[in-house]
Order: sequence, then C-alpha cells, then structure tokens
Amino acid sequence: MQNPTPSRKVLGFSTQSYPTFGRGVFNEASPPKTVLGSPYYWWFMFLRLNEDYKKTVDANGVGKCAALYKDFGDIYSVDFKTWWNTHATYFAEKRNGYSMAIANKLEELAPFGNSEVINLVVPLNWSQRSLKKKFTQLILSKLEKGKRGVSVEASNATYRLSGKWHIEAMKSAYNVYTLRNTLVEGKKLPLADIAIKAELQIAKNMQLGKKTKLTSDMRRVATIIANRHYKRAELFIKAAASSSFPYSK
Repeated sequence: MQNPTPSRKVLGFSTQSYPTFGRGVFNEASPPKTVLGSPYYWWFMFLRLNEDYKKTVDANGVGKCAALYKDFGDIYSVDFKTWWNTHATYFAEKRNGYSMAIANKLEELAPFGNSEVINLVVPLNWSQRSLKKKFTQLILSKLEKGKRGVSVEASNATYRLSGKWHIEAMKSAYNVYTLRNTLVEGKKLPLADIAIKAELQIAKNMQLGKKTKLTSDMRRVATIIANRHYKRAELFIKAAASSSFPYSK
C-alpha cells in the first residue's frame, strides 16, 4: 500500500477547500472549521459508513472494495488528520513537471500543441512595456481571470471531486444517516425527531417528541426533509467508495 507523505507547498488541488489543521493536537470529535469545510473530510467520513468497504477492511483487503483498499487502507484505525497526511496525494493534481525557465537546448522545449505549456520566443531588444503588452496578448489572455487552482471538471487527480457540492448538505446528510441508524432504547428515532437532533433548519423551532395540532404539520414536513437527507447520504456513501465524490461517475 502506498503511503505518500505530502507537503502543502507542493500539492495542488482542484478546490481551495482542502483541509488544513493548524497547530496542536487534532480533535477527531470536534475538528476545526478548516477541516469540516472540506469535501475531502466528508469523503472520508462517508466512506467509513460504507458497509462494503468495512467488510473489505475486516477481511484485510479482500472484498468488493479491494482496489480502493490498496490505496486508502484501514480508515477506521486512524483519525482523519493522520490518514490525510499520508494519502493527500491521491486527491492532488498530477504534476507535469513544467516550470517557467529559459530553454537552452532543443530537448528543453515543451511538446508543440500542449494545452498546459507554451514555447515563447522573446525579443530582448524590445522595451519592457512592449514585452508586457505582448505577453498579456499572447499568454495572459489564454488564462481565466482570477482563476485559483484547477477546475473540478479539468481535474486529473486519481480520486477527484465531481460536480458541485454544499458542505452543509453533506453535514446534514451525515448527521441524519448516523442518527437514523443509532438505536435509542432498542428503537430507531422518528425522522421528525432526527431532524431536530440533526439541527435541520426546518426543525429549529420544534421540540423532541412533542405532537400537537400545531406541530403535526411541522413534523410531517420535517420527516420529509429528513428522509431526503437520508437518501442523499446513501448516494454519498456509495460515491465515497468510487473514484469520484460526492457523485460517482
């Protein structure tokens, strides 16, 4: 199993929302916002809920998720920070090795027609103003203004993000799913109460177990919303065991 140790200075991601941990001991029970706000964190957390992956881990890599296990390993015996620090390169963009430099021989030129690099002839007898103007016309005009990082669609990472995501939706789906599968006195909580415990917006003014004429409609709506989050969590769990998240391709 490959366990590459990454460096934040050399890794590039398709989003600026990669996890950062700061200094001090990582508290798995209460991660910092810079971790909770990363889709990679939720990828890890939803994969922990995937029964096929858990069975594969229990069988030491034998099972439906054997190929994924070779890369990700036992995600249940380590916290997210420890795991991320040895696996982040799987989610990072693959480097092509190009840097801005003066080519001094033919073999240092980049392949013609390459979409990621350009060979440029620069007349050294031009003024700086003329060179800057031409550089803007020839080079900067090809780049997206204000672009940061790599677009999700253009990502070449081994495990990549897919489509758009909403962190709060991931968090709500995760909370609803785990609460739904936690027994209280041997029984599952009603979805309306789960909506309250998961702190869904629809249930912010509701009370646990309270059923009156006034709240019956609210509980019915809360049940519907909680069920939607549960179904969404099932999709996230499935995608977490694929090469793309939050939507498998």
